[in-house]
Amino acid sequence: MAKWCKIYLLIFLLTINAACSSSPDMQKKAGTSETFTPAQKVKILFLSISDSDVRENIRENYIKANMEKEMPDIEVEYDLGGGGQDYASKLKVYNSSGNMPDVWFSEQNLSAVVIASGNALDLAPYIYKWEFDKKFTEKEFIMPDKNGRIYSVQSGNDRFTTPRLWYHKDLFKKYGIQVPATYEELLKVCGQLNEKGIVPISIIGRDGWTLNLHLLQTMIMSEDPQVALDMLNGATDFTNPVIKRSLERIRELVLAGAFPKNAVNIGYEPAINMYTSGSAAMLAAFSWELPKLEKLSPDTDFMPWPSSRAGTFTKDAVQYWGAPLSGYMVWAKTKNPEAAARFAMYCATQDALYYNIESKAPTMLNTGVRIENTSVLAKKNLEQLDMAEIKVPSIWSAAFNTRTSAEISIQNSKLLTGRYSPDEYIRVINPLWIENAKEIREQNCDTH
Repeated sequence: MAKWCKIYLLIFLLTINAACSSSPDMQKKAGTSETFTPAQKVKILFLSISDSDVRENIRENYIKANMEKEMPDIEVEYDLGGGGQDYASKLKVYNSSGNMPDVWFSEQNLSAVVIASGNALDLAPYIYKWEFDKKFTEKEFIMPDKNGRIYSVQSGNDRFTTPRLWYHKDLFKKYGIQVPATYEELLKVCGQLNEKGIVPISIIGRDGWTLNLHLLQTMIMSEDPQVALDMLNGATDFTNPVIKRSLERIRELVLAGAFPKNAVNIGYEPAINMYTSGSAAMLAAFSWELPKLEKLSPDTDFMPWPSSRAGTFTKDAVQYWGAPLSGYMVWAKTKNPEAAARFAMYCATQDALYYNIESKAPTMLNTGVRIENTSVLAKKNLEQLDMAEIKVPSIWSAAFNTRTSAEISIQNSKLLTGRYSPDEYIRVINPLWIENAKEIREQNCDTH
């Protein structure tokens, strides 16, 4: 994992020093349409995530806005699938029916099921035909599987995306609150904020979202990052004392009033708005929210997640989002595989353009955009990510299969009520995880 430090730094420097500007002409060069001659319009059904401002912005202001110029031969019908478990359920229904959208975005825990069902198109022939693989600054990111197949394409921004604990500097200063460095100090700060009538930490509670995607893993890593790595390799289970203590700490935060009282019902945007409106002092969310938070709350900063064990420094070990099979996929039985494959690569490129232009963030897919005028906070975020000695992929996206991820959403939702014990949680989830871990070990054996 340590090698990612050097890789990330190199990618960041290459992106910053790219020769092209972000002019409108750049968007054409970044796509795949230069190698295709427009003909009669081909209809594509696209299942799109639609649960956040980021995904809405990408779809409306990049994918839709550039279609006529970049893909004049394609007519897209947009199926807005929501997000979280709603999106997962919709994709599962499509997969079970065998009648899929032509193109969709999938996280790895859903991708594996679609691939096993024979519903995913191998994109490798099209990727190599149009040399799309050469657009990536890190070739490992678009490597084929052991059978030479590539089932998904994405921007590669995920490698630069990490969960952060954001906070209002002005509010902390107003009440004389010190930034907590330990879990015990965090509990104390939550108590101080509650006394002032301020929600300590806003989270996306619906379907256990924040716990699912990063908080449980973050809490594990705040005590022992090796346990998170063991989870990724299927080498431990939920009875591990570190994992049990992590669940206990989350429940303790719930009972201490660290999260909103109705957190289990709070969706994505309401959770972000609770922070940007000043109703919450802190926000547990990914770094992809940075541009929005800076714009709406200029006093925003982030802190390393407070350590749960003496000698564990959370700056040294960070989680990053994403997994090899996360990305845009194409239905194996689509009537127009070439057009659908081009559209999938186009979507990945538009994602990258959004992150390069709007977020001023690097991606592994090189769009030719020169990133300039990066904010102090964005630089700090990337520098800390770069300097971390241990970088751990998301357990949720890289390790959990669909059964485990679906059940853990239920368990995390129950944990957020404060009336559900870690022992009950472990008793339900561990049998599923043991089977999941076995699959991981078998896959690792096949790979090596």
